[in-house]
Amino acid sequence: MKKHELLGLSLALVVFALIAAGCLSEESTGDTAPLTTGSLEADVIHLTGGNYGHPQPFSVNPRGPGRSKVTMIFDSLLERDEKGLIPWLAESWTLSPDGREYTFCLREGVRWQDGVSFTADDVKFTIEYKQEHIPAVGGMDDGIIDHVEVIDEHTVKFVLVQPTATFLYKLASLKIIPGHIYSAVTDPITFLAPEAFTGTGPYRLEKFNPEHGSYRFVANDEFWGPRPAIKAVEFIPVSDEVIALEQGEIDFATITPDVLARFERKPDIRIVQQPAFWGYELYFSMNNRPELNDKKVRQAFAYAIDRDELVEKIQRGAGKPGRMGILPEDHIWYNANQPAYDFDAAKARALLDEAGWKDTDGDGIRDKDGKKLSYTLSLASDEVRIGELLKERLRDVGIDIRVKALESKSRDDNLKKGDFELLISGNGDWGIDADYLRTKYTSTTTTPGQGVVSRAASCGYQNDELDALAAREAVELDDEKRKAIVFEMQELFAEEIPAIPLLYTTRHDAWSMTKYDGWMCMYDFHSRTQSKLSFLHREGIAAKR
Repeated sequence: MKKHELLGLSLALVVFALIAAGCLSEESTGDTAPLTTGSLEADVIHLTGGNYGHPQPFSVNPRGPGRSKVTMIFDSLLERDEKGLIPWLAESWTLSPDGREYTFCLREGVRWQDGVSFTADDVKFTIEYKQEHIPAVGGMDDGIIDHVEVIDEHTVKFVLVQPTATFLYKLASLKIIPGHIYSAVTDPITFLAPEAFTGTGPYRLEKFNPEHGSYRFVANDEFWGPRPAIKAVEFIPVSDEVIALEQGEIDFATITPDVLARFERKPDIRIVQQPAFWGYELYFSMNNRPELNDKKVRQAFAYAIDRDELVEKIQRGAGKPGRMGILPEDHIWYNANQPAYDFDAAKARALLDEAGWKDTDGDGIRDKDGKKLSYTLSLASDEVRIGELLKERLRDVGIDIRVKALESKSRDDNLKKGDFELLISGNGDWGIDADYLRTKYTSTTTTPGQGVVSRAASCGYQNDELDALAAREAVELDDEKRKAIVFEMQELFAEEIPAIPLLYTTRHDAWSMTKYDGWMCMYDFHSRTQSKLSFLHREGIAAKR
């Protein structure tokens, strides 16, 4: 099948040299040139720890570090490399003409870590079990799969409710669990016996200390796939990542610009910038403040906020300004053909004039029909500096802002409930499948995959044209046609501005090349230590194509 061939081709394009391990171009590490390639094998690697729960799909903390620990033990049918989806437990698949039936050919010779053979029955069991017992990570949204059929020991068919553009992408996150173990488990959340951590993956859990937040994973010598490049991976608690890296306690750290100079002249340290897949966003409540339904007012906000200033003063340059089409520049489907909304206070004032908002009483705040452009801006306590900068710039165009700091959980709850006027939220996953343009920003209700809380619902935003594009995007199976729809959606978002991405962060990763130099990031996520392929020999991946 052509679509599968294109996906599988990414394996052959994997470059074994380390420069391919960075998602972006490699940066200079100072006057002393670094080693061209460091060690591509290690006995033990130490990474920053923390208690993210027991690493099985039902009891782990669903944040990124927790998800990645589950991935070290449990496999999916598909995996992600730098370019896209690649075959994993499934080595090939076909799609029916109506777009509803996916038939997967599974790899032969795969065994669970207790020696039992992996079969199509395990795949069917996983889907049905996770529909009854919702996992913390690696689930599947309701309403997508109608049923699963076992054709034979190594062939399984998924029958979908309707064509779903993101099905393969979602399948790459679904961790297959052993039916011969979990079929006897009625409460998987509390199932923490040693056999609970039996996967088909490249590592076994040897030790987990919840009190210390430490983990030790050891290579699975019977792993079906590419050979593990690291014999043991230990996650240990540290009080300061930067100091711990300098003192050799850990071998990898994420660093900020203010400490960059401490590592730039170290020939043993490689420094690479992360892709911009974490960021801050400004939300409007059009339910609570109806005047924000006027796109000219929202456009005025976009011109009035100096996003380059935010990058410099908040991130000290380690970031990129937000784009009104929502997707960041590093996203594989970013559309550069959209209005830039460069900082322009005069343009913002002109748009507010056109919308009928003027300062009629001379207090510096624009008003209309007895109402003023005066808002409470809710944000987390550690984001107050962002709010203060916004307050300064918006005051310049006649919009008054009162900054209200909250605990992060309260801020998140308010966003879900729509209990705010303006709100700033920081989150990751900006690089994931572009379907989040639909699930977060449109009000479509008849398309599959409604697992994400719609920001459109909590904010009161609705646009018929966007909804129609979103409905088409959700069921379009041709990648090029779907990409064209996503490009069109970005252009419309940039005109409508239902929300304002303020900035995307791009911190730096630093690691000891002599200890291990095989780190890479996935095409849709910024963290190299959370990529399964970072721990494996890359030439083995091509061999297992």
